[in-house]
Amino acid sequence: MSLRILVVDDDKNSREIIQMFLSKYYTVDVAVNGVHALEMIKSNNYDVIICDFVMNDVDGMDVMREMNKMNKGAHFILITAFGTGDIAVRAIQEGAYEYLSKPFKMSKLKDLLNKLVARTDIKEQKQKNKGKDYSGHSILNTNSEVFLEILKNMARIAQTDVPVLITGESGTGKEILAKSIHEYSKRKNKSFVAVNCNAIPATLLESELFGYEKGAFTGADKPKKGYFEQAQNGSLFLDEIGDLDMELQVKLLRVLQENQVRRIGGSKDINLNVRFIFATNADLDEKLREKKFRSDLYYRLKVTELHLPPLRERKEDIIPIAEFFIQKYSSTDESIVLSDKAKKILMKHDYPGNIRELENIIRSAIILARDTGIIMPHDLDINLSDKSYTKFKKNLTRDEIVRVIRECGGNKKAAAEKLNVSRATLYRLIKKHSIEDV
Repeated sequence: MSLRILVVDDDKNSREIIQMFLSKYYTVDVAVNGVHALEMIKSNNYDVIICDFVMNDVDGMDVMREMNKMNKGAHFILITAFGTGDIAVRAIQEGAYEYLSKPFKMSKLKDLLNKLVARTDIKEQKQKNKGKDYSGHSILNTNSEVFLEILKNMARIAQTDVPVLITGESGTGKEILAKSIHEYSKRKNKSFVAVNCNAIPATLLESELFGYEKGAFTGADKPKKGYFEQAQNGSLFLDEIGDLDMELQVKLLRVLQENQVRRIGGSKDINLNVRFIFATNADLDEKLREKKFRSDLYYRLKVTELHLPPLRERKEDIIPIAEFFIQKYSSTDESIVLSDKAKKILMKHDYPGNIRELENIIRSAIILARDTGIIMPHDLDINLSDKSYTKFKKNLTRDEIVRVIRECGGNKKAAAEKLNVSRATLYRLIKKHSIEDV
């Protein structure tokens, strides 16, 4: 795209030097002072205005303010030989795109204009993309036939009140799917209560789930509703259900069988009207074999199961989800897109952290790409050379990783060497399995 530029400077030599240089690339008009500039701006549409700050009668800041009143939408670049930090700050605050101190290299001005061309092209592309729907949740942006079937099943299940078990690796969007089940159900206007069972110490989890009466234990100076009661008439989402201890599993089973809950220290049962949604990244079949999970509870949970595939198995969704996050985390006046090379890099990555990892990669890239408006490969926090994670991730279990770290006294470097993976891979595995305080 070719820019139309207005150069405003009451110094003839400066004005003509800028005009001669830029005319090789763009359409350039000139104005000899601020008054002349306002006349030109009023009668023409410019993409960029390059304006000197110090001029008689009407200075550069005045020109910018008047231009803004006209709603012309041009990018304003203020230049001056008498620059101070205060002027630069004021110029940017009042809407200048950039501020240059004289003397400056023409190559610097050209680089600045190249970025503007890129941003203008992006805005045009964004206009074309206006019809695309980026609303809702990230995991609902899908081109995958397999995942589309999962969403169809989710919509059908949402209309019932049966318990749902959502399985899948960490970061695949299990809580988002749980929220979607609630939002598509007849309970959508009631409470959705989400509880991560691993985030609450085991000693406190029972009282948080069941609630308690006044005097039930030291510190219980008033009665408290537990999460079961808080979700009354709505939906209760219990995440990481596979890690519940056996005693709590028995009590949860009773709640599911009776649809009743009794507070700690209480003497009466409270009837529940709650839709239960459970999730885990653990292999419950393996836990059954290891006798770490009750079979009667297992079959209660598995009335209906939805399994979320890892992102590496739905490659066709990587770019739509990345674009969703770009729209979500870009400010309203930003136009940021993925370069073709960045898209190729995103498609090659295995995403051990799944959608959550992609989200963090895009959030970081947006910050780095704000000057250009284009996310380039170097803006992506991805190390494709670390193949060890892909090679070993399926073979290493959580228990094995924890055991080795403990054997090495918490020394991650030594543990990585013993597991025959890089330290970066070990940290990814620790994050994947939510391993803490080892």
